[in-house]
Amino acid sequence: MPAPTLYYFPMSPPARSVLLLIKELGLTVNLKEVNTFAGETRTEEFMRMNPEHTIPTLDDNGFYLGESRAILSYLIDAYRPGHTLYPNIPKEKALINRVLHHDLGSFYPKFFGTIGALFSGAATEISDEMKTNAEKAFNDLENYLIRNDYFAGENLTIADLSLLPAIASAVHCGLDLTKYKRLNAWYESCQQLKGYHDDQEASRQVGEFLRSKYPPGLEPLN
Repeated sequence: MPAPTLYYFPMSPPARSVLLLIKELGLTVNLKEVNTFAGETRTEEFMRMNPEHTIPTLDDNGFYLGESRAILSYLIDAYRPGHTLYPNIPKEKALINRVLHHDLGSFYPKFFGTIGALFSGAATEISDEMKTNAEKAFNDLENYLIRNDYFAGENLTIADLSLLPAIASAVHCGLDLTKYKRLNAWYESCQQLKGYHDDQEASRQVGEFLRSKYPPGLEPLN
């Protein structure tokens, strides 16, 4: 059976989380870059695969799946069932899913949904509301690490892979992560991932892009 194809954009944190998994597991996946800025997710062909026209999108021999967190769990269940990154143990899987839901429903929209206006140029400064939302988003993550070294226990899981690209992007945009001690320690520990350095390069590009729109970057949040 042919290898699945991942449609991605190099700077997209959700897409990069899937790239981290692919590299960590050594999966054979065809990569197809899609330029979201050029409207390539809104073509008729792409919309047939993913009507929400989001990145990343997976095509596994005609099975189409959007949403990075769903793709992360699917790839393990389909190609590395029971792997420690998403073990087939109900309680451990529930803890991982809890973090994935928090990421999707709270952290990502609260943080990137707020500062996204800086990337688009719709906002020209960081407001007090943006600061409040960003601090709340990162304090919530800090609290997840009170009892564990990683977000869903004592080992790396797809919960960590889901969060790392967004946090790395924030750091390269100028956020001082050292004021969140547990989160900063977690961030340092993620260097063990096989795709860590590639993801750092993508984060650097995100930082450059933001500063081209808003030179201070995220330093006003510090």
